[in-house]
Amino acid sequence: MNRARSMLLWVIMIAMLALSACAGQAPIAAPVEKQPESASKSDEFVFTDTAGKEHKLTLPLDRVVVLNRNTAEAIQLLGAQEHVIATGDTTIQNNPYLPFASLPDVGKTSEVNLELLLSLKPKAVFTYTNRPDIMLEQKLEPAGIAVIRINNYLPEQTDDELRLLGRLFGKEDRAEQFLAWKKGLEDMLAERVKQIPESEKKSVLALSVGFLNSNGGYRVFPSLAKDGSPGVGEGYATVLAGGRDAADVRWDRAEASTTILVDEEYILSHDPDVITLHGTFLGGYNAKDTQEHQKVLDNIRNISSVPRLKAGKNNELYVFHTNIIGSDKRYIGVLQLAKVLYPERFADIQPDAYLKEYFERWLGVPYQGVWHYSEKPVNG
Repeated sequence: MNRARSMLLWVIMIAMLALSACAGQAPIAAPVEKQPESASKSDEFVFTDTAGKEHKLTLPLDRVVVLNRNTAEAIQLLGAQEHVIATGDTTIQNNPYLPFASLPDVGKTSEVNLELLLSLKPKAVFTYTNRPDIMLEQKLEPAGIAVIRINNYLPEQTDDELRLLGRLFGKEDRAEQFLAWKKGLEDMLAERVKQIPESEKKSVLALSVGFLNSNGGYRVFPSLAKDGSPGVGEGYATVLAGGRDAADVRWDRAEASTTILVDEEYILSHDPDVITLHGTFLGGYNAKDTQEHQKVLDNIRNISSVPRLKAGKNNELYVFHTNIIGSDKRYIGVLQLAKVLYPERFADIQPDAYLKEYFERWLGVPYQGVWHYSEKPVNG
């Protein structure tokens, strides 16, 4: 009996030792996926806008009002248009292909409807660096509305500003994809322009077509700013396309106007090889033909001294819609200008094909409209 009890105790002890050994091992379990941080958790982002003002915002950004039509288009390009609750700055008039026609319009940058804007309770308002004035911050910031000043059209700023918008709306990858496509066009142009001897470069005068058409007067788009940096888009396009700026005036970035008034004597003394005419009232997305372009050119010849200039005598007059050469689609418009200036060097380039790709691939809207015109045949 004692022997049987001893044997039973021995078996129990062996079993307990076995259980004890097993207890010391970590249990085998299915791997546990690390849970991501909650999407609703605030992401505070500190940045400086193009005007030099520092902001601290919670991302991703939504409920924004856009007083800058170039920024409105950049937001559409990034695929973040659902966050826009109102626009201004003639966005609907000059960019009718953007999907904002049904949203409130808070007015031009010179006539902002502050009461309407405040009632919409946006998180942020996007506007230009030089307009409206500081009154906008004084009225909106006490209500907790950030005023972000970016341009989205000046050549040395556009890439950084698009990257900033990508960060604000969580569209960083889309921004980089587009910038890679854009850089390919810019590099192609720059490589060809480098091959043009200085002695062959044509002098170009970039003028406001509206001012010239209204009273025969001259307002110049400068290619350089006072600090030596790239100037207004319409003027700087001359340099990018391989031309020489016939004007020697410089732009003050603090000024709201992007043109400089000069007199007839100045124009006659600078006598350009080519005149480019820029504005938004001719052509554009909804234009069906070029009849109005021709009427304007005929009128300019009747009321101005253009026929006395070399460009006028040789019929080297080219009309460009501001959106494709002085604004956010400049990298396409300058290809067209280069083709105008040096048709043999750019004979194989079809700028309109790139414009079509921009509208349909990047904006997601059908391509249409009239974006440039000349009495001379220039295939896009």
